[in-house]
Order: sequence, then structure tokens, then C-alpha cells
Amino acid sequence: MSPARLSLLLAAAVSSVLAQDAPKVNDPALQASLFASEPLIQTPIGMTFDKLGHLIVIESQTHFRPKNWTGPEHDQIVWLRDTDGDGKADKREVILGDTTMTMDIALHPSGDLYISTRNEILRLRDQDAEGKFHSVDRKLVWLETEGKYPHNGLSGLAFDAKGDLYFGMGENLGAAYTIKGTDSATFSDQGEGGNIWKVTADGKRLRKIATGFWNPFGVCTDSFGNVFATDNDPDSSPPCRLHHIIEGGDYGYQFRYGRSGLHPFISWNGELPGTLPMLGGTGEAPCDIIFYAPPANPQFAGLSTKWHGTLLVASWVDHRIESWQLTPKDGTFKSKLTLLVEGGQDFRPVAFATAPDGSLFVSDWVKRDYELHGHGRVWRIAAKEPAPLAASPVKPWPVDPDTELHERIMWGPTPSDKEVAQWLMLQKPYLASAVIWRLAREGQQLRDFSTTTMGDPHVDVMLLLAARTALQFEGVPLNDVGSQMISRALANADDRVVLIALKWISDARLPGFAPLIESRLKDPAVSASVYYAGITTLARLESATTSEAQLVERLKKDIADPEAPISRKKLALEIIPDRDKHLTSEMLSPLLGKANPVEKEWLVHFIGTLRDPKRLELMHQLAFDDRQEEAVRIAALQHCLISEVDAITLTDIALDEARSDKVRLGALQALQGAPLKQELKDKLAKLDHLAIKPLVARLLGKPFFPLTRPDFGNITVWKNYLQQVPGDADLANGRNVFMSPTLGGCAMCHRAEGVGGIAGPNLATIGKASDPAYLLESLLQPNRNVAPQYEAFMLTTTNGKSTTAFRLIERGNTHTYVDIGGNAFDVDIKEIVARAPLPVSIMPEGLVNKLTDTEIRDLIAYLTSLSKR
Repeated sequence: MSPARLSLLLAAAVSSVLAQDAPKVNDPALQASLFASEPLIQTPIGMTFDKLGHLIVIESQTHFRPKNWTGPEHDQIVWLRDTDGDGKADKREVILGDTTMTMDIALHPSGDLYISTRNEILRLRDQDAEGKFHSVDRKLVWLETEGKYPHNGLSGLAFDAKGDLYFGMGENLGAAYTIKGTDSATFSDQGEGGNIWKVTADGKRLRKIATGFWNPFGVCTDSFGNVFATDNDPDSSPPCRLHHIIEGGDYGYQFRYGRSGLHPFISWNGELPGTLPMLGGTGEAPCDIIFYAPPANPQFAGLSTKWHGTLLVASWVDHRIESWQLTPKDGTFKSKLTLLVEGGQDFRPVAFATAPDGSLFVSDWVKRDYELHGHGRVWRIAAKEPAPLAASPVKPWPVDPDTELHERIMWGPTPSDKEVAQWLMLQKPYLASAVIWRLAREGQQLRDFSTTTMGDPHVDVMLLLAARTALQFEGVPLNDVGSQMISRALANADDRVVLIALKWISDARLPGFAPLIESRLKDPAVSASVYYAGITTLARLESATTSEAQLVERLKKDIADPEAPISRKKLALEIIPDRDKHLTSEMLSPLLGKANPVEKEWLVHFIGTLRDPKRLELMHQLAFDDRQEEAVRIAALQHCLISEVDAITLTDIALDEARSDKVRLGALQALQGAPLKQELKDKLAKLDHLAIKPLVARLLGKPFFPLTRPDFGNITVWKNYLQQVPGDADLANGRNVFMSPTLGGCAMCHRAEGVGGIAGPNLATIGKASDPAYLLESLLQPNRNVAPQYEAFMLTTTNGKSTTAFRLIERGNTHTYVDIGGNAFDVDIKEIVARAPLPVSIMPEGLVNKLTDTEIRDLIAYLTSLSKR
């Protein structure tokens, strides 16, 4: 067989294999075809097209090299060309080969090529606009730092209509840095998290646009001047985030307060006043983002009309390309996710490039390994039947009154005092952020409004943030007005105001406030969040290096300190991050002997919701110890695994009329899901106590609530229905329903009174909801309003199992999920074959069908009471 014939057969075999591996495009009018693969291209990342329509790709050769590396010394910027017109690249040409840790590439409207490495943005000049690069301009932007990790320095590139450059910068592992352009603009900081910057095409007028990211790896602009970014790798606080970027925006994350992202000075979805929420939760490792809006073309071969005007996001870990449809709302956008492309385990999309004919090119890293591995693909997503595109279907965003107000606040004429007073009351995050930024620019008005406490916590927070921002503009850490504002804020009764003051002190390490902070921390009513924020601030004032690990050790010492009161230990327990990693039942059991009955009941629920297997033995001892207080025994029962012997004991307790109704009820609740022999069921069937009958019926598998229960969709009727339940609401029973994994199971995902999980929203102040019906709606219709960080997945693993699950926390390659039954489990991400998002909450519909009318009423009453705790 001739070498030419053998070559053709091998090419056909490779083509056949790759065709089988082609990602699935969720549009019958489109198809994915292979444009290039190894050895022509290896480990491709960023891509763009030059002015002549040739594809330019970054071939990574320096990102985590394996041992005994024999490849090129530097990354390769290469042209890939299809010279014979068969739809596949057959020629490569290296146009630059001396960069290291290269991250992104973008074509300027002039035809010049911009490249970002970890520490530099450089430009290849196309001086005659003929698609050839004649010279290189180095250090348009330069990052000086000891940070060396490849992909948390400079990254995503995007140009606006004027040709100015936006670019991302990661958290740099908290290392100190100085960033500079080609003129005198220079910025230095350390530990504040990732930022998005803007600079002219020549590297001048460098300025920070927004902050509060982990790693804004992808940045793009739409056709109308809006800026968007993906935030990669949220560590312990999934999911990764899609953001609408605005001038002065703070998106919540600061590296200096720990990688877990659980500190009260950190927010991921606008929880902290002054920070901005995400547009949506993306798939994991979102590497690139583009606004898909190709121009008219008589030979158009691009995506179908429905994909035009959407944001496309490449999720490296979840093997997919997402499409985000946007609608203006509240001064920003609301978003809707659709999956454009889904691939198998070896589809690892990194970056996009839109071809002149509108087709979408996608670089594919192929393997899960971060180390260089020699594989690589470039896919083309295109129409099966090309057709002329006479005009772009992308139209300007519909007029939104809040968007217009946002523009007026940011860029309009000087506001009157009356207008500022109205603005300060705005609650919507993007509008509030605009007010803070604008007021910081209006020096005299800010001083006039900042001289006294306004009496409204929201307004006081806004003024604090504006005053701090104004001083940052001036390059001054503090002035007399700011000092007075901080001192007043530390004495404020509202935790939101106190937290913002503490954060200002801590971020800037402002001396002189330690006595006021210590005084606040001695307040017996101090909250857990203020306590943690306070000790963090004091630690940063005392030491130049304060890590989350050091704060955890301090909290553990408070917990173990024999002289510290239980109230102080309780605060430490509430706020310690990743409690399953740092706490055990053996460590905490001695505290029970020093606690009063109320504190002991709380401790039982706290220990009972840990994942430590040894907690079960402790819970059993407490539950069946007659010397323990009644409430403590009932609380412990909610966390026990009931054996057949235990079931006999609990049945006897339930039958004992000398016992209180609460104890008998607690015994019956603990029997839910326990092994019950027929003789026990026969005994229980004889119980005829009004309050107990529904619990017995439930245990016997009989109907235990009236057929007149309202439909889940009618909240008002449900509210009236629960008001008719006999007796008064029992908050202790509501708490037990919340904490019990076999009843409400709420504590598996939600936290209340400092107890429970962090997968779902923290319900510490849920009772403050403006509409009490919100609680009922959330319980009856959990899928009606699912925040982006609380969506569920269909998780498929290498053992062939598929599970509906929600991601609780990440620790490196180990992710913890909880299934629909409330069971937590760990999985190595290498074992995940697919993770498909589900448009539902992990909280199951029909949850209330597990509960009696009394339990539902008591659970609602307990949640409502949390605003007063």
C-alpha cells in the first residue's frame, strides 16, 4: 500500500472517530464539524479572525507542563488555514512564538492583534491593514507581581465601539501587585480580588471599572455598549457567575477574606449592601463569553436567528456552550439559559471566534488534565443550509425605565438635594450602585448628607459606601468626615450599617477604631456576622498577614476555651466556615455539660446537623437519657437513626398517657422512617388522641391530612386553611420539623439560628420578608422562583448512575452534593461524566405532603419568628 493511500485511510479513520465525538448542537438547522485537530493544533485556547478572515489561535505550550517536557519553549500564536476549501484546516503558520502563560487574543477594529499573557498585554501591528503583522508593541499593560499561577492574572480582552480595551484580571492569589499602562496611570493593591480594567488602544488612561471577582476570565461587549463577564471558579460558593459589568460595580468577592467565600465581608449574589448580584449561574469553568451579533452577509452560514443577540458562554467542565437570552430589568437584565451545544467527556470548550460568514468556531482543550497533553480540536458550528442574511436581526434593547434612570444617575446633570434624597432610597442593586458611584463624585452634596445619621439603615449604608468611594477617588484613606461616619456606624443598631463600617476599617486597615470595635463585640446581643467581622478587622489591624486559616484557629480556640461563656462559643460555632471540616461531635460534646437547657437544645441541633458519623451515637445517648431535659431529648430524637429496639421504646413512650403531649409527639415523629413491626403498628393504631392521630396515620401509611387541603397554587386559601388548625403554633415543634432530616429536612440545605447547611438561602431573617405569603409560596411552590445559585443538576458519574442533586461546596477536585432525599455525598470531578442543569429546585414539589397540618403551621410560625431572633 502506498504511503499516500495509507495517509488517506488514516485521515478517514481519524475523521470517523472525531465525527462520532462531535458535540451535539441543540438546533436541527445547525451542525458541528471538525475544522482542526492534533497534530496541526494542540491545546488551543483563545481565538479570533483577522481582517482577511483567517483564524488565529493561541496554542498553549507553557500552561502546566508535564515532567520531561520536550515541546516548544513558548506559546505559539498560529494562523490556521483551509487552503483546499474542504472545510478543514491543512496549514499552520506561527506568527508569534515568544509569549508565556498566554491567556486571550482579540482583533482591534483597526486590524491590530491584541494578546494577553498572565502579566502583559501586547499588540501586533497591522500597519497597512492587509492582514499582516509587521511590529510588536510590548507592555501596553504590565502587571508587576510575585504571583505566578498561570490563569489568575491578566486575561479576557474586549473592545468597545471606540476601540478602547476592557480586560480582566484574576485574584492573583492575593499577592501584592502594581499594574500600569503606557502613561503615568499606576495602581497598586493586594488581596482585593479580581478586577475589570479599561485602557485606550495605546495603553493610556488605565482605570479600574469594577471589582469583586474571583477570575473574570471572559469579557465581552454587546452592540450597544454594555459589558459582560464570566467569573470563573467560586471555590466553596458555587456556581460560577455571569455578570453585567457597570462602572464602579462591586461584585462581592475579596481574596483577603478567604477562598471559601463564606466570610460576612464577601457576597456572591449581592447579599452584602452595595454589591451586585449575578445575571445567572453558569456551568463550571466558564472560559469565554461573546455577544453573538454577526453582520449581514449574502453567504451567511452562521447560527439561527434565535441565537442572535444572546450571550454565548463556554463551560469547560460541563462540556457545553450556553446561550443566555437577556431582557432589560431593574437597571440591568434578567436572563434565561438555553444550551446551544452539549458534548461528551472529551469536549472541553475554551474560546469562541465568529467567522466572517457568521459561523462559530470553538477551541476545544479535549482532556480534563490541566497539564499539556498534545490533544486539541477546533470545531465549526454552522448552518446546514447557508442562506443570505440581509440585515442583522439584533435590535436595541427595549426601553426600560430603570435603565434610563440608571443612565440619568450615572451620567446626567448635577442632581438637586431633593433628587439625591430620593436616589438614596433606591433599593434595586444596580440603581443603588449607581447612586453610590455618582454621589462619590458630588463632593459637597455628599458632605452635606453625611454629617448626621439619617435614621434609615439603607440610607446610612449608602452614604458610608459613597464616602468611602469618594476617598478612594482622591487617593486618601480617611478624613474627618469619614472618621465621624465610621464611629457613628459602629454604634448603629442595624448590623448592615455596622458591617459596612467594619469592612471599611478592615479593607483599608484604618487605625484608631479598635476600642470601639472591642466595645461592640462585648455587647451580649452581638450577632454572629458582626462578631466574625469584628475579630477579622481587629486581626487585620494587628497583623500584616491575616488568613482565613488563622481566623478559623482563633474561633476554634474560643470554642475550646473553658473560661469563655457558652454565648461566645455559640457565636464562634455559628460563623466558623466549612464546619464539617473543622468540627467534630467529640470536640463539641463537652459543651453540653456547661450549657443551660436553651443553649443545650441549640447545641444538640448544631451537632446533629454535622456530617460527622460519630454524632449519631451522641444523639442516641441524649435522646434516651431520662436525665436530660424534655426539649433536649426531643431535639436529639430528630437526629437519631432508630433501630428496631429503639422503635419499641419510642412506641411505649407514645402510648404512655402520663407523658406530656410534646414528648409523645416527638416519639412519633422520630418513628417516621423507622423499622416498625406489625405488632407495634397494631399498638399505635389504638391511639385516639386528637393531636397524635395524624402522626399515627402517617406511620401506618394511611391518609393523615384532610382531603380538603387546598391546591398548592392558591396561597391565600392555604393561609386561611392553616389558621383553622386547632391549638396555638408551637415554635419548638416548628424548629424540630426544620431540623429533622425525615420531616422537613430543611436544615440539610438551609441555615437558621446558625444551624444547618449552606446550599440554600440562609433563612436567619426570613421572617422579615415583606410579604408573609412568600414563606408559604416558597414551601408550596419551590420551583416558582429559583435563584441561579440554587439550581439543581442531573449528575451522571462514571459508574453509570444518574442523580438529581445540588452542589453544596467545593474543595479542590472534591465536590459535595446533596440528593433529592437530603443525603450529602462527595464526588471527584474526574468521575463526573455529565452535569445537566435542571430548571427546578432541589427542594421537591409536594414537600408539605410529608407533613401534618400542625407541622406545616408550626414550621411557618418558626420561620416567621426568625426575624425576631
